[in-house]
Amino acid sequence: MSEIEKKLQPPLEKIETELKNRFGKRGEIKFFRAPGRVDWLGSHTDYNQGLVLASTVNRDILVGARIRKDRKINLYSMNLKDELKIELKKIKPLPIPNPHYWANYPLGVIAELSKNCFKIPGLDLVFDSDIPIGANLSSSAGLEAVTLEAILGLTNQTMTRWEKAITAWRAENFFVGMPCGILDQFTIFITQKDCALFLDCNTLASHQIPVRFDQIELLVVDSGIGRSLVKSKYQERRRECQLAYQKLRTAGFKIRSLSEIKPDQLKAVEKKLSPVLFRRVRHIVSENQRVLKALEAIGKKDFQKLGELFYEGYESGSKDYENSICELDLLVQLLRKVPGVLGVRIAGAGWGGCLVALVKKPNWELMENEVRMPYQNKTKRKLSFFSVKTGIPPGEII
Repeated sequence: MSEIEKKLQPPLEKIETELKNRFGKRGEIKFFRAPGRVDWLGSHTDYNQGLVLASTVNRDILVGARIRKDRKINLYSMNLKDELKIELKKIKPLPIPNPHYWANYPLGVIAELSKNCFKIPGLDLVFDSDIPIGANLSSSAGLEAVTLEAILGLTNQTMTRWEKAITAWRAENFFVGMPCGILDQFTIFITQKDCALFLDCNTLASHQIPVRFDQIELLVVDSGIGRSLVKSKYQERRRECQLAYQKLRTAGFKIRSLSEIKPDQLKAVEKKLSPVLFRRVRHIVSENQRVLKALEAIGKKDFQKLGELFYEGYESGSKDYENSICELDLLVQLLRKVPGVLGVRIAGAGWGGCLVALVKKPNWELMENEVRMPYQNKTKRKLSFFSVKTGIPPGEII
């Protein structure tokens, strides 16, 4: 038995027991998994048709799945301890606030597949995950991915990885109502093991960048702060970027997106925009440049430089894009003082959730004394941190 199989056996047994106890003991159960993702650089560039660098993580969303003979969809989250039963023909988006809101992600995938004439039977689906919810590690896209893998696997239907990514993205945008870019879904479906993904979100061209963790580690630092602002702030930033783009086009800039602006054009751009809109544009332009510099640093194994780019990305996000909060700022200040921490940046969209730190071998005692205790004493929030490596693409667990 492999290490991965040993790791998955206990949760799969729990999922199987839960599914049988809740939805009946008859019928073959199959198991599927999908990883989370962590973005290395490329914050908010994806919906501006820019550049991103990201990888999957070796934490997964699991599902036990079984076909039903009727037309019911039964969903249960072991993490949230929440159950939803719904008729296939009655599927529609669940509004906020709603205790079943998490179910919009698998339901969105079902709705998107139905719209595209895929066969959808009745289903029993029980989910479990070791990806922290709301930590900006893309548990939502992982939930979409694992649902998609389960339905295709149970019904012997096929899609390319590219088609899967687009289907999951459409589910989140048009069913869930979150106007996200393509970063999360593409990273989860396209990225190979032991690689990071370089993605041009304008052309959707991508390259696998080999990464090894023999000299460095990626440390996820969970602030313990939920992301209650993320949807409203995210939508606000998208509107600001669209407004900046429209103003620049009107002013005569021949661009198809903000990501086509070059650094040497920023002085001219500043004259045409309000201070707030200019800061948003400056972040997008500088972040695209950081992605390119990160590719070069990884190729040279210059992790000191990569860490500097992490810090620069944090500063740009915090000051120009304003996607930080005071607790994340405090964490960055504390982490800067720890020997071996090469760089820190905000994971995902920001406004809570996690930081990602590039570190040499972590000194856990120092992390405890210099980061966890001061942070918890000041904020009264529980802090957690854990190392991640790259995950493996979604699929059936056989």
